[in-house]
Amino acid sequence: NYLLLDEAPWSALAPVFDLTVMIDVPEAELRRRLTARWEHYQLTPDQIAHKLEVVDLPNGRRIREGSRAPDLVLRQG
Repeated sequence: NYLLLDEAPWSALAPVFDLTVMIDVPEAELRRRLTARWEHYQLTPDQIAHKLEVVDLPNGRRIREGSRAPDLVLRQG
C-alpha cells in the first residue's frame, strides 16, 4: 500500500519501479471488505469499529491523498 506514498522512506523507491499500479476501490467498498475480514477473525463490533476508524481507513486515506500518480489505475467497485 505504501509503495507509491510520496514521503520518505517510500519515495526513495520510485526509481526502482518500471511500472506502478494503484487499485482504486471506493471507501464504502473498502469498509465492507475490511469489516468482513475482521468478522472472519471474530472481532467484536467495537474492535472492528476501532480497526476501521483508527487504523485501516485513515491509512487508506493517507495513501490515496499522498501517493505519487501511478502509471495505471485499476478501478474496482
